[in-house]
Order: sequence, then structure tokens, then C-alpha cells
Amino acid sequence: MKKLASLLLLAGVAFSSNALAGEKTVSRTEVQPATQPQLAADLNGEVWLTYGHAEAILVRRSGDGGETFGEPIKVATLPSLALGMRRGPRIAVHGDHVTITAIGDELVSFHSGDGGRTWSAAVTINDVATSAREGLHDLATAPDGRLFVTWLDLREGAMMVCGAESVDHGRTWSKNEPIYRSPDKSVCECCHPSATFDAQGNLAVMWRNSIAGSRDLWMATRAAGAREFSVARKLGQGTWKIAGCPMDGGRIVAYGHGRFGSVWQRAGEIYFTADSGSEVLLGRGKQPVAVVCDGKVFACWQDGPNLVTAQLGQGAAAKHASNAKFATALALPGGGLLVAYEQAAETNPPGIVIERW
Repeated sequence: MKKLASLLLLAGVAFSSNALAGEKTVSRTEVQPATQPQLAADLNGEVWLTYGHAEAILVRRSGDGGETFGEPIKVATLPSLALGMRRGPRIAVHGDHVTITAIGDELVSFHSGDGGRTWSAAVTINDVATSAREGLHDLATAPDGRLFVTWLDLREGAMMVCGAESVDHGRTWSKNEPIYRSPDKSVCECCHPSATFDAQGNLAVMWRNSIAGSRDLWMATRAAGAREFSVARKLGQGTWKIAGCPMDGGRIVAYGHGRFGSVWQRAGEIYFTADSGSEVLLGRGKQPVAVVCDGKVFACWQDGPNLVTAQLGQGAAAKHASNAKFATALALPGGGLLVAYEQAAETNPPGIVIERW
């Protein structure tokens, strides 16, 4: 833990004796039936939840920082909606503008300019038909409201990482750009990519690569105002030789001023890397996510059937929920943390749980 603490302090992350993983749950909301939750918030603390059910894309709004949510609003029915294993809708919020992206036959966006009351028709983002059919993507929002979407793309036959940008809240999108092509035919075919802006508008994109049998996480960054991405770099010191896709893409954390960390899985173990690139083992598991909240790095992941949580640098992870998976976490602008995850119950249809800590 001393090594982890030093890495986080170098990244500008503070510590507290009160681990987020041990703080009291302020509120708990259950939504059924629902799957693959994602969260977003505006600068005023208004929170949005999106999720899928069958071929329906739905959203709910919270005006009290995620303690309660309103009735569901149906954004659209999307034939062949990709849903499950990190496939599903993504959401971005900037003022009254709310944007949803999702993949059916194509990668599409839906826009609302009136706080989610009405929604546009679908706008196709990928400019080669069916090239986004693997169904894995991510959506990031810059401080000025610009949007960046990244996805796994098959337009050249082998899987590569592509991206596109919108300056009008998803009404229109730029020409698709290749972010990364593996020198060994294809990136990992079924691990979701991630994209994150920091507070200064710097952008990071992360994906699982596939080179000579090694399936490790890689990252490329783009400075605010720049047009080109950096040369991609491998994350961590170790490598994972595996003959197949682990279907687990990890998550980026933004420290600010162009510094990014990440949390990800290798061979059934969860690692954290700070901006320096050094890796630290957090525990056993899969499907990790992480976020910087109130100056602390909070992480959660699946360990068998359980969701476990940890504040980095504050001891071992603790069990939080049973039969829980595919968590997402959101740091609220005014402080505090929201966590949403799928949870199966014996007598109820599968649903999602949203908790404020």
C-alpha cells in the first residue's frame, strides 16, 4: 500500500482516513426490469440515469443528486440494441442538452435540448454501414460540451479503434477517424473501449490490444485543442498471454492537466496504474471501474458473485453487494458518489440498483 500511496500522491490525489467504501449509503433506488446502467451529471448536480430493457433505451432524471429518480422516459426503441457485457446506451449532459448513444445495427445518437422531455430521431455516427456491429463503445463529454465517442470498428475487416466528435450535442458528428490499428491484425475483439476528458479538455482513450498473443490495456491521449492523438502506449509492466477475449475493458480516471490513470483486469487480477505507468495489484476479480471523488480514488469490481469496493490506499477491498455486476460510478459536482450496478434477485426480474454514498 505504501507503493500505491506514493503513486497516487504523485498524481495529485489526496487521502483520508474515512474510506469511501465504508461510508454510509445515503439513498438506494431499485429499477426493474433494467440492465447496463450508466450515469451522468451536469454542473448543477442534476443526475441522469440511462439503461436498457429488451430493445428500449430509457432515461430517468434526478433533481436531488441521485437520492431519488423520476419516472422512466423512453428515448427510443432500437432494433437489435446491443445490451450486456458492457454493451448498452451511454449518456452525456451539458446544461439542458442530453445526448444518448447506443448501437443496434449502427452506432447512433439521440439528442434532447429540453432537459429530456423530447428526443430527436436517431443520427448515425459510423460512416461505414454496420462497421460498429460489435456493439462496444463509450461516450465522453468535454467541459465545453463537446462530445467524443469511441468504438470498436470492423470497416477494414480487422477490429480497430475509431472515434468521432460532435460540437452540437450529438445532432451531427465529424468524419470517423482511426485512433489505433494493431500491428498484429486486430485489437482485442470484445473488450469495451473507454474515453474520458479531464477538466481542462484533455482526452484519453483506452482499449485492450492484441499483439503476439498478449491482450493488454493500451492508452492514447490528445491534448486540449490538438487534433492528433499521442503514440499509443501499453499500461502496466506485466502482460497477459491468452487465446481469446476476456470481455473486460477497464476504466480511465482523470486527475486533470493531462494526467490519466486507469483500472483494469489481467488474468483475474485487478490493477491500478497512475500517470507514471507503474502498476499496483488491488485484488482478485473482473469488470473494474474507478473514479476520482472528493480527491480520493474509489474503485469497485466483481469478485465472484459479489461487488467489492475500495478506496485506493486505504486497505483491502470489502464486499458491498451480492449477485451484483457491471457497476458504474459517478463523482457528483458538489461532492459525494453515485454507484449503479445490475443485481439479480431470486423472485424479481433482473434490475439495477443506484446508491448515493
